Amino acid sequence: MRWKATSSWRLQGAVLLIACACAPVPLPVPPAPPLPPAPDSVPPPPCEHITQIEVSKRERRLRAHCDGGAVVEMTVALGREAGGAKRDAGDSRTPEGDYQISGPPRTSRFHRFIPIDYPSVADAEAAHAEARLSEAAYQRIVAAHARGEPPPGDTALGGELGFHGEGERWRGDSLHLDWTYGCVALADADIDFLAERSEVGTPVVIRP
Repeated sequence: MRWKATSSWRLQGAVLLIACACAPVPLPVPPAPPLPPAPDSVPPPPCEHITQIEVSKRERRLRAHCDGGAVVEMTVALGREAGGAKRDAGDSRTPEGDYQISGPPRTSRFHRFIPIDYPSVADAEAAHAEARLSEAAYQRIVAAHARGEPPPGDTALGGELGFHGEGERWRGDSLHLDWTYGCVALADADIDFLAERSEVGTPVVIRP
């Protein structure tokens, strides 16, 4: 009986080994198919209407913010005295602050000119508080803004500033030279782009 039991155990073990040997070997999991290549960068939406113009003096960059989210960047040149905000007429500095386009584009010896409403009420208030602007001149500036008119350009703060092109004389210089009397200068094609897509009242932000 003992032998038979042993033989039976051995027989069962052999059958088990044969069964294991005959079991199919698990196949490796095939790799996942590769993902399709990422599409190229989606082109920005077209810029048909400019909702805000932002200038960074430090970067010498203008950013035109458009309906639909597009942002168009341009290189600009500034006033010959690029450091600091404009304070007085004739200081050849570009102003800093919040403005808006104050009139339609017009032809210029610099190809095209788009005016902004410098000096702003904030400019006038600061200058008046520091005794750089008379009471009468201060009141004229504030009254012009209240009427929605371009502020006077003949006060101690100066005026007649905005965006303009280069024209023949300065063509190409805006890429590497600050050459204006306080305006923001762009290539002629860029000023045309702004003129065709902005309007009176478009906000203008000029940052240090």
